[in-house]
Amino acid sequence: MQHADALVSILMFVFAAAVLVCLWRAKRGRVPYIRRIPGIASLEEALGRATEMGRPVIFGLGHSGLQAIETHAALSILAYVARLAARLRTPFITLVSQQDVYPVAEETVRQAYTAEGVPDQFHAEDQVRYLSGHSVIYAMGAARLIEESKAGCALFFGVFDFTSLLMTEPGARMGVMQIAGDPSLFQIPFFVCTCDYTVIGEEYFAAGAYLSPEPQTRATLVSQDIIKAVFGGMVLLGTVLYQFYGSWHPWLREFLRALNILEPRP
Repeated sequence: MQHADALVSILMFVFAAAVLVCLWRAKRGRVPYIRRIPGIASLEEALGRATEMGRPVIFGLGHSGLQAIETHAALSILAYVARLAARLRTPFITLVSQQDVYPVAEETVRQAYTAEGVPDQFHAEDQVRYLSGHSVIYAMGAARLIEESKAGCALFFGVFDFTSLLMTEPGARMGVMQIAGDPSLFQIPFFVCTCDYTVIGEEYFAAGAYLSPEPQTRATLVSQDIIKAVFGGMVLLGTVLYQFYGSWHPWLREFLRALNILEPRP
């Protein structure tokens, strides 16, 4: 089976050009626009509410390890939230379920407090807690902590499973403001039922770029959208051409054969 080597080469060139152009524009001060993501934009509101009430902020990481890209996206959100909590002097607790994530989460929160000029207010044993690698025990521990500490807000970002409802239901019953994000569409209904805001699907991966002050980060996100638009246009164009295959001109058929899109003549 022959591969469309020429077409792939063209697409790689177009995609690379899109990324480089977006980065070049960002470096020149033309920061790309990213639409407002309600769940991410409400983080400041959630922490501000917790600060006014004098109650702690609970941040729960998911069940995936460092090998998962979802974990790194959650850690980028953790860094932003931890800096905001340090700035507002709000009690902050991070919950971890994976052993390899614990030291990274601890260092992320430590750097956030250091960046805000209050490294003495960071206490690892109280602010970064490892509950359990078992999802049920982790969810029950998180729910109990939310109830006992009377949390001001609870944030959940990462990969979760069927225990997500068990973990977020106590907060919803107590009126705690909760924001959750999970790229898995199977978990979205549980979070929608119990949380005030839910980050859905690809919005989860866009959160890091949304929160980042670096123009280059936003530029890479915009370049990905351009690539998706190109693929969408190709699918639409291919569908139209397929429907009118019998009316193609000979030169078009030869061009597509040259790109190895059509089967060669027998």
